Amino acid sequence: MEKVKNVLWTGGWDSTFRVIQLYRRGASIQPFYIYDHNRKSAKKEIEVMKLLSSEIPIHFSNKNGEILPLKITKRKDIPSNLFLKIIHKVLRYKVQMGKQYYWLASYAKSNKYLDVSFHKEDLGKFFRKEQLTEIKDGVYGSNWKVDGKKVGFLRKHLFKNMRFPLISITKPEMKAISEKYGFIDLMEMTWFCHYSENKPCGKCAPCKQYIRDGFAYRLQ
Repeated sequence: MEKVKNVLWTGGWDSTFRVIQLYRRGASIQPFYIYDHNRKSAKKEIEVMKLLSSEIPIHFSNKNGEILPLKITKRKDIPSNLFLKIIHKVLRYKVQMGKQYYWLASYAKSNKYLDVSFHKEDLGKFFRKEQLTEIKDGVYGSNWKVDGKKVGFLRKHLFKNMRFPLISITKPEMKAISEKYGFIDLMEMTWFCHYSENKPCGKCAPCKQYIRDGFAYRLQ
């Protein structure tokens, strides 16, 4: 069991749920953020994470979790990896896969066992549930990793340094849990729109996903 949990944090709903989940269970959390200068909301996301980093310990003052200082890496500073670049390029011909999965894989190679907050609705994009192996943990909860024998050579190497703790849960289920245990106010502080720092645009991929998943009220 790793003493410090590495979490890719974006200030969004899913990754924030994971940070809170670990904090409530007493984990030391090392959050990582990849700064993409092309995304207009980057500064807003950092502001939200700093706010949540101070609010979460206040909200859960009876817990002994710890959020370590946010590690920010500029996307252009992520070491290139020819092997992963070729794998990603081949996969892009087979499935719809954004460029970010290449540099995310390269980043995870340097920060192993990185929790990436794919949720249940994301599952069908790259693999099936039976292609994942459950990592059972009675303290911090179950997590999942790719099963190299079932996903094939390409996906095995692209995703092998990532962990998927939320792959069995949906956004609405996260909402229900946060309401049940009294931290919905923290979840509502999260940010998701890629094109704006003020009012969600309603047109970018995350906004459309929020509408699809029944969270259209957050765009108002």
